[in-house]
Amino acid sequence: MHKDTKFMKAIKGDYELVGTFQSLNKCIELSNQIKLTELIQPSSRITGDLAELIYRLQNLDPFEILDFNNNEA
Repeated sequence: MHKDTKFMKAIKGDYELVGTFQSLNKCIELSNQIKLTELIQPSSRITGDLAELIYRLQNLDPFEILDFNNNEA
């Protein structure tokens, strides 16, 4: 059976999004593996990493902003 590439997994939405913090940690891990100069002419590995990174960021739950300066009770 054919195994999908990282790019195809991102297109199909096949990445498991366990939780916000786990996804953020994976995004940090992926971004640390990519050098900015690799974006000029990305390899297939970099394209797959970018696809996964973008997919994970686009599917994060939004953060709730808490205002601690507002002292209303």
